[in-house]
Amino acid sequence: MVAGWEFRRYFKWKDQLISLLFFLVLGAGWLGVAALIARNRGPVTIALDGVALPAPDSGRIRFVTALPPAERRTALREGAINGVLSRGADGHWSLEVAKDPRYRAELVRLLAAYERRERLGALGLTDSALTRLLEAPVLAVAFLDSGRAGRTQAEQVAALVFMVIMIIAVFTSLAYVLTGITGEKQLRVTESIIALIPPQAWIDGKILGIAAFALWSAFAIVVGGLIVGAAAMLTTGFTIPAAAIRPHVLVALALFMALGLLLWNAFFAAVAATVDDPNTSSRSALMFVPMLPVVLSLGVLQDPDGTLARVIALVPLTSAPAMPMRLVVSDPGVVEIAGSVLLLAGAIWLLRRAAGRIFEIGMLMYGQEPSLAEVVRWTRS
Repeated sequence: MVAGWEFRRYFKWKDQLISLLFFLVLGAGWLGVAALIARNRGPVTIALDGVALPAPDSGRIRFVTALPPAERRTALREGAINGVLSRGADGHWSLEVAKDPRYRAELVRLLAAYERRERLGALGLTDSALTRLLEAPVLAVAFLDSGRAGRTQAEQVAALVFMVIMIIAVFTSLAYVLTGITGEKQLRVTESIIALIPPQAWIDGKILGIAAFALWSAFAIVVGGLIVGAAAMLTTGFTIPAAAIRPHVLVALALFMALGLLLWNAFFAAVAATVDDPNTSSRSALMFVPMLPVVLSLGVLQDPDGTLARVIALVPLTSAPAMPMRLVVSDPGVVEIAGSVLLLAGAIWLLRRAAGRIFEIGMLMYGQEPSLAEVVRWTRS
């Protein structure tokens, strides 16, 4: 009952529809901007003046023979050509343009490859020998699990996206737990409510209800991200990494996010119950404690199967963000996943019991915040 009331207290269909509309507008805007960029990223035509460069194998740059000097400036101003490339006696290159060359980096790479072949050719190597010398090595990677793609940069980005969504959900919970509990305490309504509802049931309802609302908010962000991602796929060729959308990975991501929210909501509720005035209390800094496990979890991306990654994926305070990241970029065993879930669930049960005891006494205290020793004594009572 309390959980449902807390959820309905903050959940508003109007706000959800506005959020969805925002993401739709963002996706449409992405498509529009991408179309404008694509229109402005047409082929680049560079006239060669006194030099002979081979046609590029790929890219948007193409070379043409230089125009007579009398026509060159007119062609540059009118956009018939984008630049005139020449080379001095000292071997340095010169590019004459009418506006800033946005393609400069691509052109420099082409010139660097040309000069590299030129210098090697001066040593007497044939074209076939040069080609063989400059060929990149071929490395084929075979996985034991044929359905498992390699750990790519896209998978690391997917893991970071999950972390960002979880941070947003946790701090969404923080805002509502802190304002809800401290507001009720300042309005002196707790005495009447505690007379009707057991404190543990009250705090459990707040933890569950606000966690459900934060999960819904995270789901709305995911839906909005899929809308924007669809626009990115249409415009840039972006693809969601296969390792991030495996069914068991998606289930595990949702499970760990839910458990992580329950854990931190219990912590937030316990702290908020001891705060007399959130505007002046020094304990507000404790609300940023969840950032510590997030920072530690970044180590998972560097070595997902290392000792540090395995440990923080099992410790309850860090497992909620760390284990899902390992699932995306690696393949932890079933035993590790089950152990992480059980330890996290046990920590939630203990913390909610402690939060209930702190809540029962702390919500009836006014004027002075309890010391840490008093709070510990409440949890043992």
